[in-house]
Amino acid sequence: MYKAEIIAIGDELLHGDQVNTTAPFILDQVRELGYELIRITTVGDESDRIVKAVQEAIGAAEIIFLTGGLGPTPDDITRESLARAINQPLEFRPDLWREIQDLFRRRGRETPPANINQAYLPYHAQAVPNSLGTACGIIVEYQAAAIIVLPGPPQELRRMFQDTIRPYLERRYPVNPQGRQQSRILKVFGIGESQVMDRIQNLVTAARDTGVRFGFYPRDGEVHIVLKTMGGEDKDRMLLDHLAGSLSNLLGDDLYGAGDDTLPAVTGDLLRSYRQTVGTAESCTGGLIAHYLTDVPGSSEYFRGGIIAYDVDVKEKMLGVCRKTIDTFGVVSEQTAMEMATGARSALGVDFGIATTGLAGPSGGTEETPVGTVYIGLAAPEGTTALRIFWPRMSRSLVKAIAAKNAIDLLRRRLINRYGED
Repeated sequence: MYKAEIIAIGDELLHGDQVNTTAPFILDQVRELGYELIRITTVGDESDRIVKAVQEAIGAAEIIFLTGGLGPTPDDITRESLARAINQPLEFRPDLWREIQDLFRRRGRETPPANINQAYLPYHAQAVPNSLGTACGIIVEYQAAAIIVLPGPPQELRRMFQDTIRPYLERRYPVNPQGRQQSRILKVFGIGESQVMDRIQNLVTAARDTGVRFGFYPRDGEVHIVLKTMGGEDKDRMLLDHLAGSLSNLLGDDLYGAGDDTLPAVTGDLLRSYRQTVGTAESCTGGLIAHYLTDVPGSSEYFRGGIIAYDVDVKEKMLGVCRKTIDTFGVVSEQTAMEMATGARSALGVDFGIATTGLAGPSGGTEETPVGTVYIGLAAPEGTTALRIFWPRMSRSLVKAIAAKNAIDLLRRRLINRYGED
């Protein structure tokens, strides 16, 4: 079996300032292609360490992915570090420079001089077209390895992989379909990893002799269950389908989707199917619910708009929240969240109004209402409800993300309970 390795480059990844969303995508592609991933390494923007990581990978894997560091700024040093690792000079590629200039010209902008750095590649390297940006990818065949360098932005990386890298790998490193790994990904929201395991323990135990491996991966309030089996035959596919169906029965409404499904997209499909509309009133999430919902193509069919009611006056004047409610129960309270949701439903003329009010931190909490507390209000045709969530000791951005997802999930569950599933 061919071995693969991923080297993710960037200080922002190493220091935790940015979540690496591209490595999971590459991992899924590697599995589908039938290769074995032996290591994922994160390296900062330091050339010597990048060189060392690449040289170590050359002796361990046939397929080496490098991600990030292909931009035009001084800290984008992947190109020169790769050239050092394989002892080759960088060469200027006039064709790439013309393509970069043409891209800026089509956008009606002058080409920044710094972008000329992106026209340099290691000697004899193959340039991989980037239809979405200025940074081309790179393929270097060195010794027994293929070194593949991809841009950091997820959309650019995914398009490049599907258009060019995957066909290249299928030609250079073909795998017998029977030797390919098949997998299923099931996505859960609303319960933690230990609760998931409690529910499905008997099934996991019973499936041990089938050769199917189970993996559990918590991600921003979600739990992804990955089922994997080596073998590309129909019996392997049928086994995975059977186990996925059994898991669905055990997990019920906590299982929201599979594969590439996202919580906003699944909820949007329900809204579209039942011809319902939604609007938002957000305080602590600052428009994140609206962002998640509108990140789905076609969301204009069901999303009408949102109000960011950060200030108390905005809550009162635009959403009709009573001053007495705020004085009696507080801005961060179940009652305020429900009145905000009702106000959004009325102001935006929608079937469902979603609202959030809380303390994302890091300061501002009290003993009664500590940081990490968020109330989510949901106004529906049949009435209004609220949900309290509490995620202490989390970063501000993570509290906001989890709160926004919980709000969408609350709507999803209401739609399922109200209309049933087809």
